[in-house]
This record gives sequence, structure tokens and C-alpha cells, in this order.
Amino acid sequence: MKPVVIAVILSLAVGFVEPHGYLMTPLARTSIHLDPNLPYNPPYWYDNKISNIVSVEGVEKPLVTTTLPKVVFTTKGFLPGIILPDLVVIEIKAGLDNAHFGHFQMELCAQEQETDNCFNLLPVVSASQPLRGEYQVCIPFDNPAPPNDIVTVRLQLPAGVRCSRCTLRWTYRTSYPNGASDWDECYTSAPAQTFRNCVDISIN
Repeated sequence: MKPVVIAVILSLAVGFVEPHGYLMTPLARTSIHLDPNLPYNPPYWYDNKISNIVSVEGVEKPLVTTTLPKVVFTTKGFLPGIILPDLVVIEIKAGLDNAHFGHFQMELCAQEQETDNCFNLLPVVSASQPLRGEYQVCIPFDNPAPPNDIVTVRLQLPAGVRCSRCTLRWTYRTSYPNGASDWDECYTSAPAQTFRNCVDISIN
């Protein structure tokens, strides 16, 4: 009896890993339930509380869950109404209510069928938190309280990119657990918790 109970508990723990943050603006696929104007089908409530990425020995691996089917959107598989204007610089907001230091970065896949190889890092123009290098936005706090739980970032889009459906990808790599010799509030070389979510956009 005990092994069965343990197996059930472990299964629930894997299926409901806290992602520690999500993309608020534009709204991530896993969080569309937060906007009453966007279509979703039950049981997608609280999807922004389910991680779709984990870190295993420093290598990002998709976390496959069988409890939730793939989200099916009503407009050819992508969210309607999220259209970016003809601008070089866009603004995004990330919510980090359970952050553990570290940094996040943004990538763009400018094709309809996304693959890992199609994503390119987007340069950060400015951010409400410190920057490290051209692409990383540091999260210099642990379990932040307002207003530090929302980070605003301005990103530079690649020149000339147009797409009817493309994907922004947000990747947050914590500095937890600590203990590495190079640990700081923005980075650790040791294996660390890593979380990711995506949003479907159009660039006209």
C-alpha cells in the first residue's frame, strides 16, 4: 500500500511544478485563462501554475504530462488579437511571484512551425531590473513582493521580420540551488531550476 501512495504523490509533484513566473504581456499560452476575452477550454484553469520545462543536470528537457491535453485555439492554432505593430522595439512584462534569483531571456521563432533550432535571442534595449550582457535580464531577489514581482522589458525585433504566426519564448533560469563557486544573484554554472513558456504572436 505504501509504494502506491508514494507513486501517486510523486506523480502529482511532477504534474504540478510551480514555474515561479510567466509571460504576462503578451499573455503566455499556459495563462490564457487569466484573460476572460481569450478562448480556452477546461481544464485549463491555473495552467500558468504548471511548468513545461525542467532542468536536468543543466540541460533543459521538456516535462511531458499526460494529465493535460494540448491547448487547441479557435483561430488556426494561435491566439487571435495579439498583433504587434510595425515597430523595431516591443515591450513585454513578466510576472515573477516565486522567483529565486537568476535571469530570463527572450527568443523569437519567426516561422509558423516552431522548432528548437528556429529560436533566436532578442537583444534587450532596457529593463526594470539589471541587465547582464545583451540578452539577460537579472532577477536579483528571492520570492519578490510588489512591485518587484513584475519585470518590464523592451526588446529589439530583428529588422524586416514579418509573420502571421510566430512564437516568443521566455526562459527563466534561476540561481537555485546555490552553492557553486561562481554563484551570484544573476547566474550560477551549477544545474539550476529552469522554466519556460511561449506566446503566439503576429508581426505585421
